[in-house]
Amino acid sequence: MDPRQKVQHCISSFQRSVSELRAAARETENSAARNAFISSAQKVEECIQQCQIAINQFK
Repeated sequence: MDPRQKVQHCISSFQRSVSELRAAARETENSAARNAFISSAQKVEECIQQCQIAINQFK
């Protein structure tokens, strides 16, 4: 697997993690935990964007 494929695989995994964090946020009644899950999801989305930028460098 070349580096681009490896990063794309990581991005897919990150996207699943974002979905799971957002689901956890919706399912919890604890506002502090909900906010932490949402914040974490946003940070993972930022990582996804950085990875996409890196992949674009291969073009």
